Amino acid sequence: MLDANQMKDVLKNNCVNLRFHARGGQGGVTAADLCVEAYDGFGVSQPKFGAERMGSPTMSFVRLSKNYDLVRSNEQVYSPHFVSVLDESLLSEIDVTAGMAEGGWLIVNTTMNQTEIEMTLGKKNLNIATIDATNIAMEVLGRNITNTIILGALVRVSNIFTMDELADAIMARFKGELAGKNVKAIKRAFEETCLYESPSSIKIDFTKDTKVPWQQVSLGLPGYKDLDLAGVWYTDTNIIKVGSDQVNTGSWGEWNIIWDEEKCTNCAQCWYICPDFAIVIVKDDEKAGKYKMAGIDQFHCKSCQNCIEVCPVKAISKELKQGPGSCAVPES
Repeated sequence: MLDANQMKDVLKNNCVNLRFHARGGQGGVTAADLCVEAYDGFGVSQPKFGAERMGSPTMSFVRLSKNYDLVRSNEQVYSPHFVSVLDESLLSEIDVTAGMAEGGWLIVNTTMNQTEIEMTLGKKNLNIATIDATNIAMEVLGRNITNTIILGALVRVSNIFTMDELADAIMARFKGELAGKNVKAIKRAFEETCLYESPSSIKIDFTKDTKVPWQQVSLGLPGYKDLDLAGVWYTDTNIIKVGSDQVNTGSWGEWNIIWDEEKCTNCAQCWYICPDFAIVIVKDDEKAGKYKMAGIDQFHCKSCQNCIEVCPVKAISKELKQGPGSCAVPES
């Protein structure tokens, strides 16, 4: 890990690349913007959206340098030196380390430890930093928005900008009490970030800043003459099973929705309001032609919480998917 003076020397003649992986609504784009605003030099940030809705995977890219010419690019970052993941469920859904430079730092909002992350990714040659950003967000901000908190961890491992510079950027972006809470959160993140440096001790080569040709395209996918009708879904079952019901949208949400069968009165209000048909109903053997509530389809439930709001008997509740961090500060 480079200290502040070493990083300043790197930034004089090189471009430092960052990539943020998040879900829609978690503030990944804002995190990228804040990097540019906090950095004392030239920088650009760009987002890349998918479905552009709450919970869907998103990416944001940042280029920083003291050399103006090195950041004049409108293409996405293909070879990041620092990758920040705001939601640990993305580790098994997205190749978050694609094109990542050897010796680079992977920063993850997670309760997993280094070994668990390496097993999930199938890689052991990365420097890893973990931070239980979800816990800090809930305790300090009162909601699960982890973008500024992940930046506190980024300061700890990168020294691209200082904590004071990041705090100034946050104060300029947010207002009043919210700004103060975010500054408090990043300072706590800096202290609670766990560092796992790779035994190989590979140093990042910041001189390499080239696009890997076609790394985002795999051979064998349909070409322009073979595109399937209806746009999104493949009709070739050798590639993916047909239909949106095969997509694990349940991983998009931050909560597990819990149904209490004893409290439930089968009023069906949750069934009517659920936008994803994630309320499971079955035929009631005791009432001919009638259906009854049977549970929550966790594979598709995106935890919008509409069902919790409409339930008149409090038979539906929620719990965060992410538990205490692997190296979280013990409760006093």
